[in-house]
Amino acid sequence: MDLDNKQSLHNETCAIIVTYNPDISRVKNLISSLQKQQCDYFVIDNSPYEITEFTPERYKWLGGNKGIAQAQNDGILLALELNYPYIIFFDQDSNIQEDFVIKLLMEMKKNSYPICAPVFFDEKYGFEYAITDIDAKGNRRKIFSDGKRETFTSSVAISSGTLVKANLFESVGLMDSRLFIDYVDTEWCLRCFQQGISINIIPSARMYHSIGDNSLKLGRFRVPIHSAVRRYYRTRNSIHLLRYKHVPKKMAFRELIFSIIHNIILTVALLNISYLKMSYFAIVDGVLNRWGENKHI
Repeated sequence: MDLDNKQSLHNETCAIIVTYNPDISRVKNLISSLQKQQCDYFVIDNSPYEITEFTPERYKWLGGNKGIAQAQNDGILLALELNYPYIIFFDQDSNIQEDFVIKLLMEMKKNSYPICAPVFFDEKYGFEYAITDIDAKGNRRKIFSDGKRETFTSSVAISSGTLVKANLFESVGLMDSRLFIDYVDTEWCLRCFQQGISINIIPSARMYHSIGDNSLKLGRFRVPIHSAVRRYYRTRNSIHLLRYKHVPKKMAFRELIFSIIHNIILTVALLNISYLKMSYFAIVDGVLNRWGENKHI
């Protein structure tokens, strides 16, 4: 990626798209949608091999999997270097409306919001994912838009689809790359919340997303299915959450307990002992204060 030839003119908003062995056509569809909304982009790639199908000036290969937090940070720094005032984050499988970015940006400008986020719907089944708001004591509240159009606030939102004023990173800081993946957005959002900054949820901005590789339906609940390797990060990092002063201990303990139960459910339902194996490694590494990439793959 050559930043020496900087654009003298560019759009206000820059999207950071983090990829790992992506469906290239799907990422290109996202890029096309962004360009129609006057949104520039950088593809920050964690894939094991460099991808040549993307525009070189807008693509950065990290030389292997460095984790979502490091990829986001690299993208943020590129956007800051080019003086973009607004930064928005996407995953490689993000599916957005044709006016998605415009809706978020208009609300941000109109109300001087520092952070805006959309509501999420499952791409396969169509149901709305709850926005989970965490208060200062660690109590959680699940919020649904229920078809309403009024903006509401939350302390936490997932990073995909979240629009941030670029100067906020100078005061709050970048993502914590030690986490690698999972709870990266939660930790950063709670860091903002500690400084009195909430996330403004814009119900008219909808993103369609699938959490997990698939899901199990247990009664009225759907349990996301991730790989055992991914579940390692979820469990280990829930232990690490206990080490942050700005993360409520009640929330961190609840996440740890739920994660272990989740792993047991997947072990039994899928008859796959690797979930218990990775849970063991995750707990050991979390207790021993080990961060970064999973070394047990």
